[in-house]
Amino acid sequence: MKSPALRSTRDRLLASIRTIESARRAGEPNYITDGIYQDGQLFRFACADINERYQRRRIEKVIAYDSAALPLAAPLAYFAGCGLNVIQPSSRGPILDLESIPQGCRLLLVADVLHRGSQLASAATILRQSKGELIEIVTLLEIASAKGSELLSPISTYSVCSLR
Repeated sequence: MKSPALRSTRDRLLASIRTIESARRAGEPNYITDGIYQDGQLFRFACADINERYQRRRIEKVIAYDSAALPLAAPLAYFAGCGLNVIQPSSRGPILDLESIPQGCRLLLVADVLHRGSQLASAATILRQSKGELIEIVTLLEIASAKGSELLSPISTYSVCSLR
């Protein structure tokens, strides 16, 4: 059971997330997490939560899915003592220098929001082509009702907070 302090911090995380209407899909919201990054206590909590989870997992490279994930991925790579790469999404699919990932390298994919999961699934496919071992996908926020983690199965996912 989660302590009341932990529950209230996660509630504060969720309260700081804004939604705006998507420009691409009418009526579908986009989730904006910049409120977490702007509040030092919330950002520290999110980083500490993720660092605690992965400090003993022998991560060799952290992969940020686009620049929105960099604020979360950089501290994780720093504390894990490993490298950091960025996958850049494009209209043709995610772009990553596959030569920069050694064979058998233990990878952690970091994203800002897990919504439908299709973009992260294509990033996971790219990472499999690199011959790296994708350990898990970690996100700041998961939109549970969109069932994106089901699309990513059998890859395990972890989210700091979940919106139902």
